[in-house]
Amino acid sequence: MASVKLLLNKYRARRDGTYPLVFQLIHNRQKKLLYTPYKLYSDEFDAKKGKVLHVSDERRNEREVRRINRDLTMQRKSIERHIETLELRRAEYSAADVVFRYRIEHDSMSLLNYMDMQIERKQSQDKYGMAAALHSTRASLAAFIGLRIVRLNDLNTPFVREYEDFLMRRGVCPNTICYYMRNLKSVFNQAVQDGHSMTIANPFRFVRIKQTKTVKRALERDKLRLLSNIDFSRYPHLDMARDIFLFGFYCRGMSFVDVLHLRKCDVINGVIGYRRHKTNQWLQIAVTPQLERLMRKYENPSQFVFPILADVPAKEQYHLYRLALERVNRNLKRVAKMCNVEISITTHMSRHSWATQAKEVGVPVAVISEGLGHTSEKTTRIYLKEFERSIVDAVNEKVTAL
Repeated sequence: MASVKLLLNKYRARRDGTYPLVFQLIHNRQKKLLYTPYKLYSDEFDAKKGKVLHVSDERRNEREVRRINRDLTMQRKSIERHIETLELRRAEYSAADVVFRYRIEHDSMSLLNYMDMQIERKQSQDKYGMAAALHSTRASLAAFIGLRIVRLNDLNTPFVREYEDFLMRRGVCPNTICYYMRNLKSVFNQAVQDGHSMTIANPFRFVRIKQTKTVKRALERDKLRLLSNIDFSRYPHLDMARDIFLFGFYCRGMSFVDVLHLRKCDVINGVIGYRRHKTNQWLQIAVTPQLERLMRKYENPSQFVFPILADVPAKEQYHLYRLALERVNRNLKRVAKMCNVEISITTHMSRHSWATQAKEVGVPVAVISEGLGHTSEKTTRIYLKEFERSIVDAVNEKVTAL
């Protein structure tokens, strides 16, 4: 039978010196941790008795401590009840099965615990980018919540407003606030899909912060030509960074993540076929002489066109991708200086540059949108906004030249 023990998770120390209080379940040598909503200092917990202690009223008064201990007793009984149910079935079960049954039963689980579940779910689906986004949002929420107990169904309009105010007081930039709110909204929507009873249909209706539009930078044709022709053979790391940028540009603005994940088997009969990581949209691109030259240049024994990712599990691949993104962008800044380009070059600029160059040679927006793999022309027009404004400014200069 599975064993249950209440303890402080000393491996997850928080900045304020507290530790998460968890139920440790062990069955058939498998261990799972079931997080409670409580975070305690070491002197607030009696490990032998499995009880929360009253230390001072400044932290928690005696009445609050008694309430917590009653809640923990009920949680333990619930866990043990699920273990007994699984034992009576006389079938194999795991510690994870116990945790799953417990969480399904308890609609009033804490918000942070539910986010932990969603992070685990995304990781199990090899969606490590989404898991990382939820993880950063969870860290921000944990700082806001502090020692309070916030249940999942406490995610309502007042809570969202207070969280937004907290982020604004901290000086978090508007786009980052929108990023956190977008991730939190996805958690709310998932909770609704999972059948949890939420107190309001849409607690995000009155979020005040709006995303600010960032300037979409693109390289001009002469700068692209210079970038293509300059000799970086003495600097292999800069040479590869430049080549990856150009490969994305030659592939109709292929995203960096798609360039790195492009496999040799994706190139068949002179055509590159791949699915965008961001949208899962299928795209095909004819192999041009420039692309052919770069693929030959980086021939390697791995399955990938560029020898950066390895044949390792998805989680390790995601880690390699993040390291490569930082490294290539850092090297592109050095490339920009050596080419006397006044703006810092990034991997994503290859995408904006292709869109802008296509517009300059008279390609319709609808065709550019198709080339980029955008699901709507609205997104494409954001890419081209700076370019279109420059045309209007030039016309205005001519009109007003009296």
